Amino acid sequence: MVSLPSGEPVVAESNGQAASASNTKDFGSTGTKRKAEDETPVEKDKENVGPPPAYKSRKLGVGEKLMAEEAIPAGDDKENIQDSKAVAEEATEENREHTPGRDGPIKEERRSVTPDIKPFKGEPGKKVRKTAYEKNEEYKKFIRENEDHTFHELYVCFDKGPNGSPTYDKSGFQLDYHKVADWMKPKGYNKSRIVNGMEKAIARAQSESQQMAEIFFEKGEAPADTKNCRGTDYWKDRVSKDLNVPWHKITVEHFKEWERKGFKKARKGEYEDFTEEERKRMLRLMSGASLRK
Repeated sequence: MVSLPSGEPVVAESNGQAASASNTKDFGSTGTKRKAEDETPVEKDKENVGPPPAYKSRKLGVGEKLMAEEAIPAGDDKENIQDSKAVAEEATEENREHTPGRDGPIKEERRSVTPDIKPFKGEPGKKVRKTAYEKNEEYKKFIRENEDHTFHELYVCFDKGPNGSPTYDKSGFQLDYHKVADWMKPKGYNKSRIVNGMEKAIARAQSESQQMAEIFFEKGEAPADTKNCRGTDYWKDRVSKDLNVPWHKITVEHFKEWERKGFKKARKGEYEDFTEEERKRMLRLMSGASLRK
């Protein structure tokens, strides 16, 4: 016990220090005890304990922490990178499969779209039969107003005139105004002329098909019967893509050019079987090809 000069003992101060020391000791022991209770024994949870990450070997500063977070891409960033790669691959595939000359949109063609033209006109009780000209004009008006009709784009092209903006058919190819205008002209029916024209066209097509086969395939491996061969149009499609020339413009001369440029020729048995998707695509290439630019 320490006494002041006045003789009074300093009991309160000593008791206070003792109490403080006692409280500190009790708190430390209690905190240590609680910490020991909260911790999971390493031996019991050993299989759940993984190796500590490398960045925990030392404490990073704020600047270093930000740099480390930027260096490691987040989950969303990884997904964005994967999406970007997928888009790039898809774009490359699309360019590879691009059809030369197809610069317009591909539209749905519905052959079932037809007008309901009534044979009579006028008020009830005073109806009269429509003339052929009147019914034909109604039919043309219906075509112009209905985009789904097969001939809609032809009438749009014709109405624009020879100096109008480009018009594309339902397969995405530009139409030739002069060819469309000639198609629009009424033609008289002459059976013998039609039959003779068809025979000449068939003979010419068979001759060209034979020449294309001899060029397109390796020597001695071309189909023996090109008359019944279904692959001619697909040969033209291959040459069209290799030379970047629209399919409807491909001729024997293009096949000769294709051969001179050294493209790989087809082997026996190729271009014989086609998927449903390939057949649908070919129908689009063929539909209205004679009216394209």
